[in-house]
Amino acid sequence: MKRKGFLWGIIVFILVLAGCGQGQDSDEIGFGNDEDFGVISSEQSTVNTKIKSKPPLVSNSTSATFKFVCTSAPCSFKCKLDSDAWTKCKSPKTYTGLAEGAHTFKVKAGKNGIWDKSPASYSWSIYLVSSIDAGGDHTCALASNGGVKCWGRNSSGQLGNGTITDSNVPVDVFGLSSGMQAITAGGAHTCALTSSGGVKCWGWNNYGSLGNGNNTSSNIPVDVYGLSSGIKAISAGDYHTCALTTTEGIKCWGYNFYGQIGNGSTTDSNIPVDVSGLSSSVRAISAGEYHTCALLSSGVVKCWGRNLEGQLGNGSNTSSKVPVDVSGLSSSVNAISAGGYHSCALMASGGVKCWGYNYYGELGNGNNDGSNVPVDVSGLSFGIASISAGFYHSCALNFSGGIKCWGYNDDGELGNGTWGDSNIPVDVSGLTSDASAISAGGYHNCAISSGGVIKCWGRDLNGQLGNRSNYSSNIPVNVVGFGP
Repeated sequence: MKRKGFLWGIIVFILVLAGCGQGQDSDEIGFGNDEDFGVISSEQSTVNTKIKSKPPLVSNSTSATFKFVCTSAPCSFKCKLDSDAWTKCKSPKTYTGLAEGAHTFKVKAGKNGIWDKSPASYSWSIYLVSSIDAGGDHTCALASNGGVKCWGRNSSGQLGNGTITDSNVPVDVFGLSSGMQAITAGGAHTCALTSSGGVKCWGWNNYGSLGNGNNTSSNIPVDVYGLSSGIKAISAGDYHTCALTTTEGIKCWGYNFYGQIGNGSTTDSNIPVDVSGLSSSVRAISAGEYHTCALLSSGVVKCWGRNLEGQLGNGSNTSSKVPVDVSGLSSSVNAISAGGYHSCALMASGGVKCWGYNYYGELGNGNNDGSNVPVDVSGLSFGIASISAGFYHSCALNFSGGIKCWGYNDDGELGNGTWGDSNIPVDVSGLTSDASAISAGGYHNCAISSGGVIKCWGRDLNGQLGNRSNYSSNIPVNVVGFGP
């Protein structure tokens, strides 16, 4: 009897323990208040978190909003940004004043003390645009932190990302995630000015346009020979490049068949050479297709190189291996831009003058007759803040933030919703008031509008519009990662 009673006691004790386990709430089991340890329960696998809305992988905004849900609502949520601690949050969760660079957002759902052990995570980068430059069939953007991204044609490595594959979205230039202060995109090569005043180039190099002492193309940046410091501005033409020194002289290198590197010869050079007669007092430079122009501190403009179309503006059509004065521009010039076979100047009055080839109306003076001296652009006698000359077209940005273009338009480079040329300036659709920069490329253009949004229009056969397609557009489209 005593043995039987002892066995019954053990059985009762076991039943009591089992009953206590069944009657206790699951949220009371765990390790104190540390909810991250959760609870070992079949319900745990049903608490999952999903991010439903997020910023693009590359964003031009210092704000980010996330929307998220759980699979077994209602739930509580905890959020975490970068190295910050987990904090309670609700959807949508917005962060403001974010720094430029890479960020990671994490969110986890919780219910009845059970927290998702695999938080939803999303990483993105904030890239604030400082400037843009449109080249022959590619485009590049410079971030405010000095990083460089490019997109479009890459057959010669002009995107600088270590490949020769075209990209219709922006890609990082190898090794240039910061530290650059200016960029310039040429026909099939690109160059960047470092914060220390040095120059790096990449892309096509058959004529020495990379300036590194050889003629081998490179799909990553290489140092320009002898220019590790002392440079304050750069400009790339089709196959040649020029640099403005801190002592206000000019050095050029690359293709020189028409004398466009300005050293008195027609011999190519794969290292920088001095431009004849321009060792000081130069304010700005601009390299075009096969010619180059310089603005002196006195306001005088000089050009050199090919002149068969009158693009040197000196009243003749004879090419020159050394700089010559542009007729009628002895003072009062604020900026210059050398295009394909024409050139333009922004006057101190805010007006624009152009000269050279005009078959497609790129001089903007209401006719299609070429001119080897500057002519006034119709309707642009004042109010213009900057200019940019493309291959067969030109564009201007006014002080109100509006953009007008004129000339060739077979690929939609005028951006006015048509495909017809115009020999007078026309408004670019949707960019009449909030643009801050304009750059004309070979057959496309790009602009920076409000909030750092980049918009491009025109030819897109190689992805130079950056909108994840290869279809030309006669109205501006948003570059991926730089749109609203």
